[in-house]
Amino acid sequence: MSHLFQNTLALLTTLGALALPLTGFPSSARAELLPRPSEIEALGDDESVYSEAREELPENLYVLYRIVERIARANNLDRHPWRVVMADDSLINAYATEVNLIIVHYGLLDQMAGDVSALACVVGHEMAHHTERHIAIRTSRSADWQEEYKRPDDRELQERLAELSRTHESDADAIGYTYSATAGFDATGCLRGLEILSRLPGTLRDSSTHPAVPHRIEAIEMLMIEQPADRLQDTGRSNLENSDPLTYEMIEDQNWLRINSERGGSFVEDWNAIFPDATIAPKPEEPEAEVDIDDVSESEVD
Repeated sequence: MSHLFQNTLALLTTLGALALPLTGFPSSARAELLPRPSEIEALGDDESVYSEAREELPENLYVLYRIVERIARANNLDRHPWRVVMADDSLINAYATEVNLIIVHYGLLDQMAGDVSALACVVGHEMAHHTERHIAIRTSRSADWQEEYKRPDDRELQERLAELSRTHESDADAIGYTYSATAGFDATGCLRGLEILSRLPGTLRDSSTHPAVPHRIEAIEMLMIEQPADRLQDTGRSNLENSDPLTYEMIEDQNWLRINSERGGSFVEDWNAIFPDATIAPKPEEPEAEVDIDDVSESEVD
């Protein structure tokens, strides 16, 4: 496989939203970007799993957990875990990659601070890339077309790839609107989110990956007429009432979060539920060794 084709596939697997830099956003200015405490309470916090998450997770990651968890349950997308990573840079960007992994950049959180519905629409958009298998489809089509055209820089090949990407972005916009509105978020948040993107250079015309933002806004406005948010919310409300909150796990460090599926996040618990007569006992925790203060040297005591 040529290096150029490898690079093309790598690029296609990480295209979910705009990836344009924003300068002048220092790391020291990133404390508590989302949202105000009153808005967190509006999400509802009457379940023990939510209360625990509110105490354990950084505020931005907690809000992202609640958004993904609510969208997943409201739209019956909770059969598999979801993963969220916050990228520590200033890009106005979020994208889907790997399997059910959503990357959200601090620059996007900064510009959407105080507007949880705009963020929910972005999250719904990225979840749609996964549920519609856009990454797998683009990778497969790229491989097929590469063999057909022989040259990876063929103009017709590049246009076919670009058209496919733009189609997937339009589809993700529409489905993301449906996902977020069904979950009860303010549907106009999708418009506000796109309006932010329209201020970035190169977004007012079609690109090789995305339709022009004005066209995307028009499509959402039409969709809001065809599929009113209040009708979508009825389905979401029923799904939420008939499902339990999804648990979570921190993976590797405080920037990587897994929202578990409806089955939970424990192999042992799932085994025990299937085989109650042959349960697997979790490995007992080893007791902490007692330290004799007399054995601690003066240099070890702060």
